[in-house]
Formats: sequence, structure tokens, C-alpha cells
Amino acid sequence: MVLVGLDYGRKKTGFAVFREGVVLPGNAVFGSWSKIRGKLEEMVDRYDDIKVLLGLPLSALGKPTELSREVERFAEWLTESGYNVELVNEVGSSVIAARVLGKKDRKGHIDSLAACEILKRYLNLI
Repeated sequence: MVLVGLDYGRKKTGFAVFREGVVLPGNAVFGSWSKIRGKLEEMVDRYDDIKVLLGLPLSALGKPTELSREVERFAEWLTESGYNVELVNEVGSSVIAARVLGKKDRKGHIDSLAACEILKRYLNLI
């Protein structure tokens, strides 16, 4: 099974993959839930069995936010579409990614590095 990390955003969503012991960033997807699902379908075609680890944006105090509710609805939609989805606390993942990249980003690199952080957190939990 290949693990796919997602750092969801309303404009762009970062992707990362954990495969054969390595976490690698992928290309971000710009756009709708359907475009994100399309990218996941490509990954299923490539890897057969995937598990989606979707970052859940909570407040610094661990409380739900407006975006976290949207992410929960997105997770339900993906689950209803047949995907194995698990939510992972993503607090601070984008800040860590921005420090690593060290520059402004319009292509989604920070989002995909944040998705790598989400995968790493999940791997530390299991």
C-alpha cells in the first residue's frame, strides 16, 4: 500500500507519497475536489492500493475551524468515492514547509512539503 499525504487548500492542494520507505513531495493540484480526486485516480492506476492521509487544520488550541469542517466533508466525500481516508492533525505543517523552502511560492511547493510533513506525522503515530 502507498500512503498519499494531502495538504488541502481551497485554491491548491499539496500532494506527497510514502513509498518504499521514502516520503516524496508531488505536484500540487490547483482547483476543485473533482480535480483532486482525478489526481488520486491517477495514483490508484499507478500504485493500485493507496491510503489517503488528509491534513486536518485545527486551531493552535486543537479546536475545529471553518476549514477543518470543510476538510471533514471532503474526507467523507472521498470515502464515499471509495478511498481509504484518515485525518491527521496538520497544525504548523505549512510553517515548517515554508521554513524548508525559504522563499515565496506560487506553484504549490510549500503545500506539497506540508503534505510530506503530514505523512511524517502519521508514520510517527503508527
